[in-house]
Amino acid sequence: MAQISPESVPVLDRWPVGKRLFFRLNPQLRRAHRLFRAFPVLPYRHFLDVGAFEGEFTDSVLSYFQPDRVWQVEADPDQSGLLQAKYREESRVKVIPAAIADQSGTLEFHVNQHRPSSSLIPIASSAAGVFQKEMNEARVVRVPALSLDELFEKEALPDIDLMKVDIQGAERLLIQGGTKSLKRIRLVFMEVWFQECYQGSALFPEVQTMMTGSGFKLRSFHEFRKGSDGNLVYSNALYYR
Repeated sequence: MAQISPESVPVLDRWPVGKRLFFRLNPQLRRAHRLFRAFPVLPYRHFLDVGAFEGEFTDSVLSYFQPDRVWQVEADPDQSGLLQAKYREESRVKVIPAAIADQSGTLEFHVNQHRPSSSLIPIASSAAGVFQKEMNEARVVRVPALSLDELFEKEALPDIDLMKVDIQGAERLLIQGGTKSLKRIRLVFMEVWFQECYQGSALFPEVQTMMTGSGFKLRSFHEFRKGSDGNLVYSNALYYR
């Protein structure tokens, strides 16, 4: 009889009995399962969380998988400081306070009243109407920026099993600055936009073309979000190399 590789068995079935029982009582673990159960069954060891913000995605990864390392990248200086404090005792997590762009250097970062919407790209005037909340820019700060290729080189990153990208309209810049490193990433879980909520940002058709050109196939969409008019605004796309 052929042997079954441990990596070919879904993550939930590989957990010890105690963790499977704990799963029923842990809301965070159940939320993580609702997301990751649709991902390919693979060995997940190295994660890159680009636009980590408060670390919610990293928390899901740490609870659901058994990662060797998670690298978090966060441009907002206040948020990166909070992340460093939050994960100070977690040796598997490294926080990198920087924006990911098409080139390295120092760039303006737009901090918005709605903090999670802050971005390298200025917010569009139409965004407040789409989301029915104040989305105005509060201030602009200068932040260090790295291209994805430079990040891989500077941090000596290994091949990445899963990269999550939530950078609020700056997706084009990440792809343009990652021509080498994207070849070393197996899965990309990226927020994609169907309406221009950031000035001149890439919308889904452009991102789809760029990702296809980088060797990825679109596998699935997750968590569709509609605006106040009922039209689709954004979703999360899973790309598989």
